[in-house]
Amino acid sequence: MRKMNKLGVVLALLMALPIYAQQLPDPHFENWTDKFKSDVQLADWHGSNVSQIGSKFTFMFQKPGRTGYCAYVTDRAIGIPKLNLGATGPGYVSLGRPWQYLKGLNLNSATAGTEGGIAWTYRPDTMAVWIKRVGPDTEKEDFHLLFYSWVGTAKSSLYKNKAGGCTNTERINEESDIRSATDGNECGIDEPVKQVAEGWYRARAKYDEWTLIKVPILYKNNGAPTMCNVIFSAGNYPAFRANDGLYDGNALYVDDVELIYSSRIDKLTINGKEWTAFNPNSEKVQTVKLSALGAQNGTIKIEGFRGIGTLTNIKGEKARFNGRKLDAKEMSIEPGEVNGKPFVITVKAEDGSSVHTYKLKIEN
Repeated sequence: MRKMNKLGVVLALLMALPIYAQQLPDPHFENWTDKFKSDVQLADWHGSNVSQIGSKFTFMFQKPGRTGYCAYVTDRAIGIPKLNLGATGPGYVSLGRPWQYLKGLNLNSATAGTEGGIAWTYRPDTMAVWIKRVGPDTEKEDFHLLFYSWVGTAKSSLYKNKAGGCTNTERINEESDIRSATDGNECGIDEPVKQVAEGWYRARAKYDEWTLIKVPILYKNNGAPTMCNVIFSAGNYPAFRANDGLYDGNALYVDDVELIYSSRIDKLTINGKEWTAFNPNSEKVQTVKLSALGAQNGTIKIEGFRGIGTLTNIKGEKARFNGRKLDAKEMSIEPGEVNGKPFVITVKAEDGSSVHTYKLKIEN
């Protein structure tokens, strides 16, 4: 047999490897630059640094990490003494761009947020991130770990300000215009978008040692996103929009972010009715009675869903995410027979990293 050259060997090995879906840029926070002519900053992520009325305040810093470097963000008291202006600002890092706006010298008009994100087409199931959370008042305010994706372009021109009113400033794909169910723009959304997914973890807690937090990502619909954003916040942002409820010195270390793509089924329906006894962790034969589902003989339609759950929005209300239906690329079914051979369901993770096989024995 003819010997394969080195290039052929490399190509063969690459073809044998699974094709992994998207991960976030610079997930280990190693790509720092001084091009911003201030404290060294991440090249692919953006800190909530403030540059206004001739003053600059840095909220994101490079620190030794769990591996290599990490991002360190901290709430900070900022002020302009000569104008008698002062407030505590939120420390956070985002793939989108943090913004601040003050109308003239009117402190009550102050508002802020995050707009934009990155191009994105995949549907991960979990965001895993290593953190440390420190500070003098960690029990007084939440820190936030947030992922959200959407399709379309949101536009608005009014945002909640420090005095509780609305300040006029035009923004595109602003976080509160996208996350209408959990952190919606209270001043109204001019052009809404279709939010696809959200994973949101918040807690009033202190972590002195590196701790792995896994954030489930929930789905509002079956849609495919075109953009996503991620926010890691040391304090009460995005829950507070305009420098309220923030505590100077509360800080968050963030390192080694990973998006996990699952091959499990969260919910299974047979002929349109959920089978509540389904065990998503078992690959053994599971038996289901059609009579228990109120189903009849004939065509058996099996559908699987992922990303189902409930989030509490900033008003304390429950926002329900019904999940998304697994499509033909992710889930295939080998037909069985009622009172006969099992139906075999094969589910593949979107990134090809894992496969689950379920066997359902369907009986009258």
